[in-house]
Amino acid sequence: MTTTTYDDVVEDIVSSTNEVFSTMIPMEITSDGSFYQKEDMISTDVISLVSFTGEHSGILAIFCCKEIALKITSSMLGIEAAEIDHDTKDAMGEVANMIAGTLKNKIFEKFGAMHLSVPIVIAGESLSIRSATDGSNDQQDIKITSGVTCNSQSSWLMTPFSSNGSSFNVGFVVKKND
Repeated sequence: MTTTTYDDVVEDIVSSTNEVFSTMIPMEITSDGSFYQKEDMISTDVISLVSFTGEHSGILAIFCCKEIALKITSSMLGIEAAEIDHDTKDAMGEVANMIAGTLKNKIFEKFGAMHLSVPIVIAGESLSIRSATDGSNDQQDIKITSGVTCNSQSSWLMTPFSSNGSSFNVGFVVKKND
């Protein structure tokens, strides 16, 4: 899969994220530029993502550590979130959904109409995945011990944000459908 760079989307990501935080989450955030994540692996504690399809396909994702996920949840819901639970996953999914929906309207002319998926949130510090290796009953355990890992064949456009010493990245990956 060939990925094209879309540096002109950074401003739209920043403004979409700022709009969501200024209207829905009482936290001050600042943008810290952008970069392309060249590595095939992105490790973090929480990934909340929304995929999109249309003339282009891709994903908008929030990559963050547990600490900032709890701060965002606490601010958004007005509760004291202390662990990654159902409320935290719901809040982080909704944040990704709101940013993706806002961004979709801003980049319509660049990418055409988009249909967004429901948000997916993956969280944990020691996850294990169990899958059949060849369709038989033989199972193979795969351990992920240092947070969630996202494998990507493409480079992600990462836009870092920070708030009171904590940071998170809004990632964007897109390709034109053939």
